[in-house]
Amino acid sequence: MSYQVLARKWRPRNFTQTIGQEHVLKALANALGQQRLHHAYLFTGTRGVGKTTIARILAKCLNCEAGITANPCDECGACNAIDEGRFVDLIEVDAASRTKVEDTRELLDNVQYAPTQGRFKIYLIDEVHMLSGHSFNALLKTLEEPPPHVKFLLATTDPQRLPITVLSRCLQFNLKNMPPEHIVEHSQYILNEEAIEFDNEALYQIARAANGSMRDALSLLDQAIAFGDGKVLVADVQSMLGNIEQGHILTIVTALSHNDAANIFAEIAKLAMQAADFNRALEDLVSLLHQLAVAQRIPDALAPTLPQRGAICELAQQLSPEDVQLYYQIALTGRRDLPLAPSPRSGFEMLLLRMLAFRPQAANSELQTGGDLQTRVASKPTVATTQATVSQTSKTTPNAQSTEIKQASPKAQRQAQQTTTEAHNLNEWESILAQLPLDGVSRALAAHCDLDSIDDSQVILTLNPSHAPMLTENPRKRIETALSEHLQRPIKLTINIGKEQIDSPAAKQQRRDNAKQADAEKTIENDPNVKMMLNAFGGKIQANSVAAIDADTAGATSDG
Repeated sequence: MSYQVLARKWRPRNFTQTIGQEHVLKALANALGQQRLHHAYLFTGTRGVGKTTIARILAKCLNCEAGITANPCDECGACNAIDEGRFVDLIEVDAASRTKVEDTRELLDNVQYAPTQGRFKIYLIDEVHMLSGHSFNALLKTLEEPPPHVKFLLATTDPQRLPITVLSRCLQFNLKNMPPEHIVEHSQYILNEEAIEFDNEALYQIARAANGSMRDALSLLDQAIAFGDGKVLVADVQSMLGNIEQGHILTIVTALSHNDAANIFAEIAKLAMQAADFNRALEDLVSLLHQLAVAQRIPDALAPTLPQRGAICELAQQLSPEDVQLYYQIALTGRRDLPLAPSPRSGFEMLLLRMLAFRPQAANSELQTGGDLQTRVASKPTVATTQATVSQTSKTTPNAQSTEIKQASPKAQRQAQQTTTEAHNLNEWESILAQLPLDGVSRALAAHCDLDSIDDSQVILTLNPSHAPMLTENPRKRIETALSEHLQRPIKLTINIGKEQIDSPAAKQQRRDNAKQADAEKTIENDPNVKMMLNAFGGKIQANSVAAIDADTAGATSDG
């Protein structure tokens, strides 16, 4: 006998054998038990979740010789014929290959005739969304007034493409993607029945790769059995799928918890030696961080069969919830930015260095500082990608920008001195603005602001109230991005609208321009030659005809 693939051999033959989709099975079973039968059923969902399988089982339930039931006997001629695909009154159609209206009309020509072998004549139309508009019109007439002996079972992966007139005449059941735990559990059962050796971790990797599709999972299982010479082992599955051993990612996060950059880079080097896909490594890192967050709050929520469950729970105790949440946020942002990196490896390395650089630390840091800078110096920033707020409040004057470092280690002293010096230097908002690559509205907005306060993760500006209409999200975001790039760390920018005029860079520049203009006008008025011409011709200097010229501009003009 020829080999039969697992997806066909282990296809459920009744509702009891069906994995998942309890919400659909319960509704169908209740309807069958109460004999409340509709003439058209629509099953929707992604590929491989059981749409046509449930439709075939429903066909058995309707035509079982024992009577209409939610538990067909699986022994009568009708049940066996449906299982073997030779039941005359079950007409299966692939709409993708029969899209023309002529095909649909030909299909429906025999609708009015009574079933030959069973109780109902059943039309099972797969991928029904592929029918043409005219085909739907031809089908709609029959759906509106079907003969009592006809049932329609429709299946589709894209219900949005079905006309509303068709949807409104069907009972619709949306099938969900299979959770990995269900896929693993069913795979374990099948492999035990097949007497095939397997690793749980290998099944989890297959379940993740299947992305919610049981059929895809069984196809991958067949491939893994062939690849592993009759066994499903984790090393073979990793090689087959191009996955990364979970131990590498665990080691990286463990080194991260110890602030051990050397060990992190050593582990990355091992991944590179194995020609690992760093995009996949980042996905695994995000998945592990999610598991750590769950383990910290609800340890029992982790599946007992989860590979490395003990190591994950142990690592969860070594990290604070703030660490995990920050790392998770940085990793999500890193997935978006990874294609922009010179190489996937360098992008992955920079992501982990960012986690090290912005790791939260407890408030009882070894630094002991005075003034309002105590919190800013002693603790690192929290999640750096939090959206900055734009509010209308009065400007508050920051407290003294000085700290006294007592009983601190040399390293801590250097860090505190660096932070204090940076805060002192950055008080000159005008000098910072000159180095930012801004233009247009964003530069104008920044120029009419003054620096309120700054720390490791946040910059607060106060906007001149007369320019409040300029404060919109897009230019604020461009200023925030420019600051983050200039300071080489994620910055949250808040711009408050002041209650009175402020000494902004634009105001300072205006004063300088006014002074230059006054000097220029005075110089012209006192020039001997100008005075001579005015006296000779009885003239006067026309208002606004004198313009100040910068020394650099004047020099360039004279050189030319």
